[in-house]
Amino acid sequence: MECVAECSPCYLKQVISAFEAAGLPQERQKEIIKEVSKMIPDVDDTKSPAENSSILLLEAYRLMGIDDPFKEAKERSNTFAMELYPRLRNMVLNAEDPLMMAIKMAAAGNIIDMGILREFDVDKSIEDALSMGFALCDYGQFRDFLNKARKILIIGDNSGEIVFDKLLVEQLKRYHVDIIYSVKSGPILNDSTMEDAIMVGMDKMADIIENGNRYLGTVLDACSEEFIQAYKDADLVISKGQGNYESLEGKEIAGDKTFFIFRAKCPWVAKRAGVNYMDLVFCQNRMRE
Repeated sequence: MECVAECSPCYLKQVISAFEAAGLPQERQKEIIKEVSKMIPDVDDTKSPAENSSILLLEAYRLMGIDDPFKEAKERSNTFAMELYPRLRNMVLNAEDPLMMAIKMAAAGNIIDMGILREFDVDKSIEDALSMGFALCDYGQFRDFLNKARKILIIGDNSGEIVFDKLLVEQLKRYHVDIIYSVKSGPILNDSTMEDAIMVGMDKMADIIENGNRYLGTVLDACSEEFIQAYKDADLVISKGQGNYESLEGKEIAGDKTFFIFRAKCPWVAKRAGVNYMDLVFCQNRMRE
């Protein structure tokens, strides 16, 4: 997905979220935002919004002198989600279709986004997932791939949300598949890293790999050979979050084996997916290249 004019304010919104997470003094915020704003005219609009956001964010991190401004917030979101986990797991196990319920829960967890949505209501997101479901749902196609799969790659998104993904991993393991769960190689916003995976116990349920970079989304040119090989070897890929949709949707490597689970938190992303703003989406990749 290429950038549009409306992406620029969102870049800065995410930078400001980092300021707030770090408790940066207002005067220092003003200084850094002026410096980071100078980069906007030079961003490559053919790149995904996720990649361009990352470039500005990482420069802001450098100027702040803080490598992980969301560290404490990520730990809190993981702890909060783990407290919910037993109740959510019971809901999945008692559902008429536990796999579909787990997919809905994984989608509900995507509300935990500290870059775009500074305030979010997890309980409301769960309620939405159960009552309204997906605006776009390719569950039948997903089941077809799952029934034939031996290797599954899950591309993780945010801390906190990773706990909701455990519900999905539990259900997928019933299909006797090998599951790899990928995380970022370094901190960016509240995206999951190896530290988060270990904290919530995902490493006990799936093989964890880092993707080789700390960009938002999945910037293929910056990914490690290990990650790219895991993507190619997978019979089924589950991509979590809007940033991964922005950067992978329509790509050749995604093929028809990639399924996106996310909440459309941007009007332009919603339009791209053919849904309304803030709708939940569970869709198969559609080739555009």
